[in-house]
Amino acid sequence: MTVLDRRRELGTLRLIGTTRRQVLGMVRWEALLVATAGIALGTAIALATLVPMMRGLTGEDPYVPPLTYAGFAGAAVALGLAATALPARAALRRTTPKP
Repeated sequence: MTVLDRRRELGTLRLIGTTRRQVLGMVRWEALLVATAGIALGTAIALATLVPMMRGLTGEDPYVPPLTYAGFAGAAVALGLAATALPARAALRRTTPKP
């Protein structure tokens, strides 16, 4: 939804000489940054709540298998990239909206 809201911005970038590839690269980097920040914040919040609860209940730290964590993190990044790349491609195919 955010990419579709930014159609005018993407169109303006194209009008001032930015190539389609450069615009899509910018969108990909933004999506990667947002997904990475979301994963980091989500992990920090989960650890802040799970560690005290697990120590209180069992006396041990929680254990998450590294491959499981990597799988979920990779899926989140892939979804974030797909959710921005597909609408951005569609927005760049259309003409720039008039003000």
